[in-house]
Amino acid sequence: MGDIKLKDIAKALHVSSVTVSNALSGKKGVSDDVRELIFQTAKEMGYDLSRYEKTVRVSRIGVIVPKKYLEVGISFYWAMYQMVACAASKKQGVTVLEVLETASEKRGMLPQIVQRKAVDGLIVIGWVERDYVGKLVKKSGIPVVLLDSSMRGLPCDAVLSGNYVGMYKVTRYLLERGHRDIAFVGSVLANRNIMDRYYGYKKGMMEAGIVPEKDWCLEDRDIVTGELRICLPKRMPTAFVCNSDLTASRLYDVLVKEGYRVPEDISIAGYDNYLFGHSFAQKLTTYNVDMKGMADTAMKLLLKKIQGSEKRFGVRCIDSAVIERGSVRVRGDKAKGAKDLG
Repeated sequence: MGDIKLKDIAKALHVSSVTVSNALSGKKGVSDDVRELIFQTAKEMGYDLSRYEKTVRVSRIGVIVPKKYLEVGISFYWAMYQMVACAASKKQGVTVLEVLETASEKRGMLPQIVQRKAVDGLIVIGWVERDYVGKLVKKSGIPVVLLDSSMRGLPCDAVLSGNYVGMYKVTRYLLERGHRDIAFVGSVLANRNIMDRYYGYKKGMMEAGIVPEKDWCLEDRDIVTGELRICLPKRMPTAFVCNSDLTASRLYDVLVKEGYRVPEDISIAGYDNYLFGHSFAQKLTTYNVDMKGMADTAMKLLLKKIQGSEKRFGVRCIDSAVIERGSVRVRGDKAKGAKDLG
């Protein structure tokens, strides 16, 4: 094979040689996806990239995760961090993880990676106190992106799952399978994610002309300590929608202890499609959180901020779909053929 030139790469991708040169040189005017495709094609064709190695700057991405989310049995955010690390690697970036202690959050102590100016931008995974996030954005002097949380009025981007639409889809799923007595499990005031999911549930019920009983919105945690705890209502519904798969697993344990069968007596649907260390995960119908899509979006936003090519701030919601398993029973005449979600 002869020496590969820029025009050969350009011809293979049906772009101009100038576009190829700008992409490899790290110049502006080329989208991230096109730049990545050009680099990959150049490697595959055997093009000598050594002259560009010094011009491709490695971005240092700091990742902050509150310690409360990394306790044993709550591994959703470990998986989310792994997705972020993979997304950074694809964009010639490296991640530095710092676990945020609860005491440091309360005292407003900035992370060590920020104090030492060790990173070019930050991704904060999970819910952190608003005052702390505000201080982080103001004092760090670097771009900040919130992942799986959002704060109104702060100059930083946020990437969320489709909380409102997702729980609406789960509620519709139950309604379309003959359920009308449906309860919501989640402490609505705990954070915005749960609140948005609750209103997605309410939308589904209101569209069906159903007013849930007052005690069919169940608390699932102590808002101060975060300890999960669920008390069953006096009159039982036929189905529960849970704000998370972890909550769904705790509800399942409570129901089984009280002598109920799932789904023969009570149906359960969750939210996350991520349940660690519980056999109910193989049976639980749930809304899938597209962690990869969320991580990729957060990384693209942060890198654009670091490069100075993006000035606006906003909230991006990454939608997904209901994953059907075996925790929901079809009731009444719907058992003859339940329709799928549109």
